[in-house]
Amino acid sequence: MRQVKHTIASHARAFVLLELVFGIVILSLIVITLVQVALSLQRQSIAKSSIALAQISLSNTADIIRNHLETESSFTFVDSTLQSGSHTIILRDHSIFLDGVLLGQDITRFDVKSLPNNAFSIDICTNLSHKIFCVNRVGWLR
Repeated sequence: MRQVKHTIASHARAFVLLELVFGIVILSLIVITLVQVALSLQRQSIAKSSIALAQISLSNTADIIRNHLETESSFTFVDSTLQSGSHTIILRDHSIFLDGVLLGQDITRFDVKSLPNNAFSIDICTNLSHKIFCVNRVGWLR
């Protein structure tokens, strides 16, 4: 009888140990899944932030060019080079420069067009995460 009680007690301890092991395994799987989800959300957040910063930079570049052109009475645009009375803006090696100072990088297209009534249009494009993002600004010459 004693041996039967001893066997039942050892089976009960073994069952408790088995429950503990399964609990630890399940908890570990839950923690691993939560960590992977958190890392994925972090990567998405970083990607969105870098795209937003690039868009802001491109918009600022277009605004700077428009502000400089609005102080001029005329301009010429040939071969990705914009010449105005006092400034030169050039696209070279996917970077845009204003009088030799870097305005923007990773620029895929830069175009300035004359419009009627002394107006002009500026188009600047870049490639962000395999998508083309363009900014257009319109201004008027002095």
